[in-house]
Amino acid sequence: MESALSYWGFIPERVFETTSITIRSSKIFKTKLGRFSYKHTSSLPYYSFGIRTVDITPKQAVMIASPEKAICDKIAMTSGLNLRSIKQVMEFLTEDMRIDEDLIRGLNLDVIYTWISDAPKQNSLQILIKTIRNL
Repeated sequence: MESALSYWGFIPERVFETTSITIRSSKIFKTKLGRFSYKHTSSLPYYSFGIRTVDITPKQAVMIASPEKAICDKIAMTSGLNLRSIKQVMEFLTEDMRIDEDLIRGLNLDVIYTWISDAPKQNSLQILIKTIRNL
């Protein structure tokens, strides 16, 4: 979630914990390389949407969420977050997450729309799309 948003340049902060979504049990690992957390979801097939393979070195590739998927996952996996208005969405994206509006405008809304029927927090994702369309 935040690691992907940082990788794609959507959030300015350095990320100290890499969070992944999994269909297995939630777990946290603390290693010399950092802290890695895995958050459980039972939302299939949504879980597998929007994942890209990115080469980070000539001999190393990682699977990472697209910017659209990372934002949707952040909304879906944040406990207590229920976006109901354009104002709430903009506050969440620009104030809480500190994402630049120009980057928000560049998101592929068509791909997010295809995920909604299988996604958790469908109403929040629908208002996300509506908000971005109104920018």
